Amino acid sequence: MHGNLEKKLVARDFWPACGNCRHAETCTTHPQHPAYPHTWHWGREAVPFSDGELIVRSWVGTVAIGQPHTGCYSYEVHTQYLSTLRAHHQHYLTLEAERERLETVFERLERKETWTPQDEAVFATLLAHYQALLAERDALCSGTADTQFVAVAANA
Repeated sequence: MHGNLEKKLVARDFWPACGNCRHAETCTTHPQHPAYPHTWHWGREAVPFSDGELIVRSWVGTVAIGQPHTGCYSYEVHTQYLSTLRAHHQHYLTLEAERERLETVFERLERKETWTPQDEAVFATLLAHYQALLAERDALCSGTADTQFVAVAANA
């Protein structure tokens, strides 16, 4: 379960709970799980920005001590707890998708027993691109990068 949180921007203190679920009102009379109401166990890969946390990957579940599995498969964060993605958040997600694509190519190359000169050239080119991508991605999260990116986007 991801809870409708992947590729979303939330407040830094956000944590999934029955109270911030899209189904919270319905669950007050017809709970979806025996542990209602409670806070969820939450695992995530998130990137801190000055205006919140950008959730790259998310998994939500629960276990209530002494009870069988009580996970709610209907948890979905209510839109009022999400912030609008701005250009620098979207750009980060684009860079993240490209990073994943490049790592897939690197993994494929690693599995080859012998490399051709073409494989070596591809690797060298992609590695330079990968390193530049990581530097750009990391700069987006710094305090000054938001302003720099917005300025570049405004002039584009």
